[in-house]
Amino acid sequence: MVGLFCSIPIIYLSRYVPKWKKQACEIPASQHPNSHYICDEAGEVKCLPGWTGDLCDVPICRKGCDPLQGYCRRPGECRCKLGFYGELCDKCVALPGCQHGRCNVSFECSCDPGWKGMFCSEPICAPDCLSSQGYCDKPGDCRCRFGWQGPKCKQCAVLPGCVHGTCQGPLECRCDPGWTGLLCQTPICAQGCSRDHGSCRQPNTCRCRVGWTGLNCTECVPYPGCVHGSCKRPWECRCEPGWAGDLCNEKLTYCDEHLDICRNNATCISMTHEDGDYRCICPLGYMGRQCQIKTMIPSVELVPPMPDVTMELSQDVQGLGDKPSIEEISNEDNKYGIKPPKEEEQTVELLGPIVIIDPSTTSTIDPAATAGKWPIEESMIERDDENET
Repeated sequence: MVGLFCSIPIIYLSRYVPKWKKQACEIPASQHPNSHYICDEAGEVKCLPGWTGDLCDVPICRKGCDPLQGYCRRPGECRCKLGFYGELCDKCVALPGCQHGRCNVSFECSCDPGWKGMFCSEPICAPDCLSSQGYCDKPGDCRCRFGWQGPKCKQCAVLPGCVHGTCQGPLECRCDPGWTGLLCQTPICAQGCSRDHGSCRQPNTCRCRVGWTGLNCTECVPYPGCVHGSCKRPWECRCEPGWAGDLCNEKLTYCDEHLDICRNNATCISMTHEDGDYRCICPLGYMGRQCQIKTMIPSVELVPPMPDVTMELSQDVQGLGDKPSIEEISNEDNKYGIKPPKEEEQTVELLGPIVIIDPSTTSTIDPAATAGKWPIEESMIERDDENET
């Protein structure tokens, strides 16, 4: 029996060691470049701190480093993959240009509340804020575009500078009643108000310029103190008939004091002493300063009047003063056929040659300049050659 037990061989069991481990430990680890392990006495590979793996070639990253979004090449570090950032690579990178948004995955731009658009750069305006009339710089706001106004930009705005006007559309200026002009700044004056002499600051009024008066500013203001006169322009004093002077306060009484100064039913008009004291308006057929000379043919054309040689000189020459009379003329006298007048004999002096001037070739003479001033009577009697011969 004893010999039976002694014949059974003893089997020693040993652990299987992979070939790569035996090879790794056959040569000391110090001789392997970039090796991160050591071999113990049993030939086991022992990794250095911060390394792992079969051959200790995998670094252990920083604790908490995201295993999917981060990595490391040395122990204790955490490098982020494209699209992520942070110490543990747990933050995604949003879409470049994203202003008011965030990301759940890389290169995403998920807008914050109140913003819209690809880059979340467009604010969402207040409700009822029409985009054609309003806009906003921040969410919930409503700022009006040019030409609109109001809380929701639904009211039109008048043209800038419009004074008295309203609008039905943007930038209009519809004038209120009584106003006109591009900016409704000009009042419409009262009807009939003179454009030349009147103006107004309020509608339906009429304010006269200096020198004019009346309801519509059509009446001129005479010179201050003008008594019996009127005006056609401001500050004039045109005297009424029978009055004279700068203020028309001097009554003309010459005709009243000399009732028979004008003859042959002529009308007497009193004048100032400078203008000859009086003026006679002769009836048809008479002439002269006192209308004492009777004409044979009325002066209806540009022909000098013909004197009547049969008239009585004693009656007609009273207003002529001491003047010579008409006598018989011989061809041997002067070239006009007139002999020297006899003493103590009243005669009428004949005219020299009469020249008729075309009025169109001469300047117009103001009648007021010659009012009351009559020409010398001897120039108003026409020579009658036929009667003299």
